[in-house]
Amino acid sequence: MPPKQPFRFPLTPFRILWIGMAAGGLLVGLVFLILLRQSAQPGKASGPAPAEPAFTLTNQLGESVSSASLRGRIQVVSFISPFCREECPLIAHHYVQYAEAIRASGWAPKVVLLAFNLDPKSAQPATLARFQRIFGWNPRNRLWEFLTGPPAILDRVVKGGFHVWFGTVATPHRPGGTPRLIWHNPLNPHGIHPDPSHEDPLEIYGPKGHLRQLFQSGSLVSTPRLLHALYLLIGQSPGAHERQRT
Repeated sequence: MPPKQPFRFPLTPFRILWIGMAAGGLLVGLVFLILLRQSAQPGKASGPAPAEPAFTLTNQLGESVSSASLRGRIQVVSFISPFCREECPLIAHHYVQYAEAIRASGWAPKVVLLAFNLDPKSAQPATLARFQRIFGWNPRNRLWEFLTGPPAILDRVVKGGFHVWFGTVATPHRPGGTPRLIWHNPLNPHGIHPDPSHEDPLEIYGPKGHLRQLFQSGSLVSTPRLLHALYLLIGQSPGAHERQRT
C-alpha cells in the first residue's frame, strides 16, 4: 500500500479571508466580554463628581446667598426665567409641590431648592418674589431660594459653572420645527416679553457641593421621583423625622 499522504488544507485566498474574519470576530467578542465585566463591577467610579460653582448672589428678598452658606444641605438646582411660558411655569408648580413634600417629610433643614434667574437684565428680586407668589409660594419661606445678580455674573455661574446654556437663539438641543408647549404665565401672558431659550436640567448636589444626580428634563421630574432621589442621599424615609419626635 502506498504510504498515506499527510492531510493538507490548501490556503486559498477565500479561506484566508474566512479565517481572518473568524479570528477578528473572536477578538471583538473577547474585548466585549471584558468591557461588560468591568462595567458590571460595583464601586467603580469614573472620576470625582463635578463640584457646584462658587457664587454670591441675591435672592427674591434682596438678601445675599452664597454657595458657602449652603454647604451642609442638599441642593436641588433648576434654571428659570420668570417670563418663560414653556418649561418654567411647570417647574415652578413642581417646586411648590417639592417644597411641601420636603417639609412634610421633615427634611426641610437638610434640603434647599435653588432656582437661578435666566433673565437678570429684566427680572429683579421683586419680580422673582412676584413669580413665586403667582405660583403659590410665599417668598419669605427660604426653602425655595430664587437667585439673581448682574448678567455677567449669572453668565459665569450658569454657563461657565453649571454648564447650562441659555440665550436669545433657539436652544441647541431642540430640533427645528418641534412644536412648543405653552403654559400660562401671568407675568407674560401673551408672550410680549422676549424669553431666553434655555436648557432644562434639574441637578441635585450633595451636602459637600458635589453633583449627585442629574435629570436632563427637570420639568418632567415628579415629586415621588425627587423624594426617592433625596432619600438615597439622606438615608431616611419620608416622615421618619416626624415619627421620631412623637
